Amino acid sequence: MIEAHGLTHRFGTHVVINDVDLYLPATGLVSLVGPNGSGKTTLLRALYGALTPDEGEVLLDGDPLAKRSRKDIAQSMAVVIQEHDSDLPMTVADLVMLGRLPYQRVFSTTTSTDEELVHDALQKVGATHLAIRPYGALSGGERQRVLIARALVQNATHILLDEPTNHLDIRYQHDVLHLVRSLAASSVVVLHDLNLAAAYSDHVILLNDGSVITQGAPEDVLTAENLEPIYGVQVDRLDIDGEVHLRFRRPSHEGLEP
Repeated sequence: MIEAHGLTHRFGTHVVINDVDLYLPATGLVSLVGPNGSGKTTLLRALYGALTPDEGEVLLDGDPLAKRSRKDIAQSMAVVIQEHDSDLPMTVADLVMLGRLPYQRVFSTTTSTDEELVHDALQKVGATHLAIRPYGALSGGERQRVLIARALVQNATHILLDEPTNHLDIRYQHDVLHLVRSLAASSVVVLHDLNLAAAYSDHVILLNDGSVITQGAPEDVLTAENLEPIYGVQVDRLDIDGEVHLRFRRPSHEGLEP
């Protein structure tokens, strides 16, 4: 499990995350939601150790993250971030194979088990046909699926994803989140689409201005009372067959303020 206690971080004098406490269970999908600038990605980076908070600490399975080795962390945490370098000189299969590095010794070669795991991961994200393609030749959506496959082959107990549905069409948005939720792991996902968060989350954490406004089950967090003051739009919520669906009404003003 992942715990965070009193996490605070500033960029200069600007407080980006403010005294955040979190408890992320050993299984299930937790969504971090909130408007742009609410601190979602910064919080995620602190949870997997890419950013050292100014105050507070993160615990991984009861131990301080700061005291775990990078290899040890990589065997427990797999991370999918928004990568912009599409010119990596390797095939898709080779890129996914990088997810096995935490389990390999220096100068060791890949095994048949590694190759099977790579094939299975590509199959799960619908990308086996891309295996021998150059990674740099892929579309944004294809690259996103490949990065998720790389995370899957780590066999980590925790998967942290920053906007994993970005660049994906509607079908793959649902396929990817269904896959992530079905894993026997704890998954933490940054999402902008609140309807996707409602459909696939076991737990939702709503952030604004770096602080946790509320958290809990989707039906308790994703309400008009919670969302309207933060997003500044009128929210109509429909509960259909036990599922939450949100409709957002266009603001009455035309365009943005100059």
